[in-house]
Parts: sequence; structure tokens; C-alpha cells
Amino acid sequence: MMTQSHHQGRRRTGDPRRDAGERPARPRPKDYPDCTVEPGVWPHLNNIGQPAEAPFAADPFQEEAVRLVREYDVIVSAPTGSGKTWIAQKAMEHELSQDRRIWYTSPLKALSNSKFLEFGNLFGKDRVGLLTGDHKLNTSSPVIVGTTEILRNQLYDNMADGRDVGYDLVILDEAHYLGDQDRGVVWEEVLIYLPARVRLLLLSATIENADDLAGWIASIRGSEVKVVNGGVRPVPLIPLCLENDSLKLLSTAARREPPRRGRRGRGEHVADVPLELHLDRTLRHLGSLDLLPAIFFLKSRSDCNRTVERSRYVHPEPPERREARNTLIDEYLANHPYLANYHDVSALRNRAVAAHHAGNLPQFKFLVEELMSRGLLTAIFSTSTVSAGVNFPARTVVIPQSDRFNGMTFSDLTATELAQMTGRAGRRGRDLIGFAVILPGPYMNLKLMNGLFNSPPNPIISRLDVSFSMVLNLIQVFKAEDVKYLLARSLYAWQSVENKTERGLRAATKIIWESFRDHLRFLRREKLLDQDGKLTARGNVCAKLRFDHPLVYHEALQKGAIPASPILMASTIAGLIDANANVPAERRMRPPQELSQALSVFHSAVKPISERLRKAGFPSPSFLATRSWAVYEWMTSHDFTAASNRLGKDAGDLVRLLLLTVEYLNQFMDASEIFPGMADTIKEAQALLMVPPLA
Repeated sequence: MMTQSHHQGRRRTGDPRRDAGERPARPRPKDYPDCTVEPGVWPHLNNIGQPAEAPFAADPFQEEAVRLVREYDVIVSAPTGSGKTWIAQKAMEHELSQDRRIWYTSPLKALSNSKFLEFGNLFGKDRVGLLTGDHKLNTSSPVIVGTTEILRNQLYDNMADGRDVGYDLVILDEAHYLGDQDRGVVWEEVLIYLPARVRLLLLSATIENADDLAGWIASIRGSEVKVVNGGVRPVPLIPLCLENDSLKLLSTAARREPPRRGRRGRGEHVADVPLELHLDRTLRHLGSLDLLPAIFFLKSRSDCNRTVERSRYVHPEPPERREARNTLIDEYLANHPYLANYHDVSALRNRAVAAHHAGNLPQFKFLVEELMSRGLLTAIFSTSTVSAGVNFPARTVVIPQSDRFNGMTFSDLTATELAQMTGRAGRRGRDLIGFAVILPGPYMNLKLMNGLFNSPPNPIISRLDVSFSMVLNLIQVFKAEDVKYLLARSLYAWQSVENKTERGLRAATKIIWESFRDHLRFLRREKLLDQDGKLTARGNVCAKLRFDHPLVYHEALQKGAIPASPILMASTIAGLIDANANVPAERRMRPPQELSQALSVFHSAVKPISERLRKAGFPSPSFLATRSWAVYEWMTSHDFTAASNRLGKDAGDLVRLLLLTVEYLNQFMDASEIFPGMADTIKEAQALLMVPPLA
């Protein structure tokens, strides 16, 4: 059980009672008429309190990482909330003092935007730039913040042009994304392509195989890689179980777990009682036990929204806290007036609760995060997305189910996923202890959860996958045999053999090499590759389209099926965005005539290449007209509600679609030099897209 204490970056006396500062007297069990507290829980509840004010003092692992990164590539593996950003800041300060340049990557645009503001305030706004798919700001600055995909694309460009990357330190934040099923390949590519002279700092949540990753990176870069482990959590975590109005240790509850139902279907709820009543009662108990604020991790966006709409619990708070919350909300709405009628604002004001998930407007999520970070909210109802990278602390996290919906089906939580979720419990510098409260129900396996709390994190496994974009960009620079050498340097090859011998690596490389050759053969049949293995002129254009299904978009370009109208161009391009995602069935619809005609021309142009891809065993995209119509609606009316209704999804989904459309248009800009007039059309389209709440 994760109960170890760890000093919190502040000076301590060694006496827990003195270090805690002023603590309220802990009420006796009889003071909780609605909730029974088992004896084993009281010692932990009695530790609730706030650390005494003290000057900041770095942890030893933080100081060690800052010292080592000046001479070595470094992997920092440490629990969530333990201060990895401080390490990055100190490393950046040193590089800037030496007139060197830094690239700081994050897996999420929202996190990149947040770090851009944070580092701008720290180092000076003129010294920090932003590069995401839809924003380019201060790109000549010594510090660049951007997504990992953009860094990978820059490496492609630099390799093609024979240019140096121009950076001295690359910081890969949330480096455990290397094991992400969908996006880990991008992290792996960056590590393979990045020149060895560029220093690396990888900041990761705790991972099981950090030493193995260090061995791989050292093998491909020819230099020593240091691993710095952050050890235990900075704030100890206590797993509890709240069952039948009784609070007990999870380990105790797991030993008495009753028989459970089978695995659920996609639409089922988390408990037999109405969700809002279930959580209202839980909130009341947590409030009486001083376990708020809390983050509730629910299974779906709809559960989060419904809970906010229907729950009625209001936690008692002093008038000044309510006043501070409303003042901050008023100031924020003055700068973002389109949020004034947003459905969750009244719940923020009156009940200090909110939903937080990918379906919310990004600006609303930012407001929620700001309120939470200042201690002005009671509870957040969130999907597991809040566990990724956002500074979003609480005293308690509440987990009502032991499985997670991955977009296709429900699967049991892993130790790594649970560690990410519970990493938000216990605020460094504001809590002496954090709690994870487990709610029994038909979809909660207490024994599984108890085991996960006592399990090490999952190892990072290579997610290398050969794509046409990868093949086009590598063959633009290297001969086929040289690419084979690059693939042999992959984490996939490294992890596929135990003895790490040259012979074993060659055998492991064969699998991905065969996939690479299959892609080459198809490109040759499509006249994108000549008989000498070099890209044709058309192939070079296609290589610039670094998103899903570049061959399909390239075919539309070649056949003149990309409209010359800014609105129709963006709308048509949007139809293939996220074409591999799990989406609802297309609704019956009749788009405006000019859009219908443009889509018809596009479909006719790309149908042959889509069929050839399918027959050759490669992914073939599914076009969704609802995406096109939503973008068309937005660009013609700038009515956010109408455009969201056209998409048939949440506001946050529309924002994501619109921003991805801007990003795709940027990719077409790179290919526009051989298509006269296209660049001007793209600029007009982006100007029509990037208005509030996007801009």
C-alpha cells in the first residue's frame, strides 16, 4: 500500500505535529451520525492537515536530475505531482544562461498552451515560443514549447534539407506516452531521429522499465543515459473504501468482497442506485470527514454532465471563499463573454462543482482548473483524461468502477492508469496526506483494486507502427538499406530480443522491415516512388502531408478535387479527420447544395485509391459528411451551437475538429507551392476558422 511519507520540498522539523502547523481537532466517531468510520481509518484521518509554511527546498532526486542533465541524457521516473516541472525549469535556466536553445514537448495542445504561458511568465514572453498544429508564436525564441508531433515533423524537414535541428536540449514531458497505443510511435521516432549531440531530458510518471529504456537510448545515441528515480509519492496516499455508509481501509473491504456481476455492456451505469444520489451521499460523507476537495473519475462524459445537472449537495463554505470564486468567474467571463450562458457556470457559482472532460470547451476547462488550483471548488466530475498532465490537485480522488472505457470496450484498470488517477490525490505543499476512496458497486472489483495499489507500474512497450507518412519521409532522405538500419535501432527491435545481440536485433527487425517493404511496393505502384527507390515529384508532395491517410488527400489534390473556395476547401478536408476513430453512424442529412457538390467531387476522386488501399490490406478511411457540414456551418454562420448540433457531439469535440482542420490546412500549405493560388485560399480559410472561441 502506498503509505510511505516523503519530504515535500520544504524545511521540516522532524516532529509531525509541529510540522503540520495548526490542525483542527478531529471529531470523534459519534460526531458522524450518517457515516461509520472503522477504527483502522482514524490514524489516517488524524493526519489531515496542511504543512507549515516554509521556504521551498528541492528534493534530492530533483537536485540530482538538474546536476546530471548538464552532462548526460537523463530519464526522470517519478510519481505524479512530485515536482518534475521544477527540474525542467532549472535545466532550461542553465541552458538559457549559456545562450542555448530548448525544445519542450508535451503530448497535449492544452498542456503546451499552459506551459507556454507558464514559461513566458518565468523567462520572459519574448524568450518563449509556441508551435502546435494550429498556433505558431515567437518561433525564433530560444525556448520553444510544442507538441511531440510537431517536433517529429521538424526532424523530418531537417533530415530532408540536411539542416541541423538548432536545439541544444530537448525535454520530453509525459515521456511515458512512449507506451501509448495510438501515439507512442511519435515519441519513438523522435528518440531515433534526434541527433546525439542534442541533450535529452525525459520526464515521466513512474515506469517499471526505466533502466531498459535507458539501455535502448544509450545503444542508439552512443552515450551514457542516467536514470533518476523519484522514489515514493511526495504526499502519502491512503486507499479507503466507502461502503454502505461505512468508511474502511480498502484492504479490509477487499477481504470481504461479495460476489460481483459479470462485465458490463457499453451503456450501463456504475451503480444500481441513481448516479446523482449515489455521489451526493458520497460528497456529504467526504465533506463531514474533511476529505474535500475531490475528483470523481466517472466512466463517461454523460455521467459527468448528468451528475453536475442533478446532484444537489452544497458543501458549507465561508462567505469569502464563495466571493473569491465568483470574483474570479466574473473576471474570466468578462474576457470570454461567450461562456456567460455555458451550461455549467451556474453549478460552479452555486455548488462549487463542475464536469471536466474532452467534451467541454477548452476555455471552460481552463477556468475550472484555475478555480481548482486555488482551492475554490468542492468537487470535479471527470473522465480519466484529467489524469494526463494537467496540474489539477485535490485532497481525495473517488473511483466508482475498476474498469475503463477505451473507446471501444471496457477493460480493467492497469496499475499505471490507477497511479495516474490517484496522482491527483494529496496536494504537495497543501496536504499532509491524500486519499483514494473506492465505491463498491456492480462494476467495482475490490480485490483487483487492492492488488493494483500494491503493484508496480506497467512497463512501457514499443508501439512502433509503419505508416505511409513515415515511409514517405524516411525514403525522402535515406536509401532503403539505411532505413533498415534505422528500424533496427527502434525500441521495438530492442524489446523483441532478450540478449540484445546484433544477430538477435537483425531477426527482430525483419518483421517491421517487411511491413516497410509492403508500403514501398504500394508507393511504387502508385507512381510515388520510382524504380530506383526515390520519391517522384508527386511523392515529394505527398510526403509533406503528415497526417492520417496522406495518399487519399494527395489523390484529391492531383485530381483537382480540393475546392478553390476557402469554406468548401476546409469543409471537404474535415471529412476525413479522425477517420479511424470510433464514431456513431452517419445521420440522414441534406447539406447545402454547394457543399454536397464539393463532397461528391471529392468522393469520386478518392474512391479508387481508397479501394486500392483496402485490397492491399492497408487502412482505408471512412468519410463523415457530418464533420464537413459542422465546419461549413461554423465558417458560414460562426454560430457555435448550430455547428455543434450539426456535428452531433459535444462542444469540445467541435473545437477539436476545427483546430485539427486548421492543422491539416497548415500541412496543405507546405504542399501548396506547386498548386497556384492555393496558399491564399488556405490563409482565407484559416482566418474564417480562427474566431472566438477558437482564437
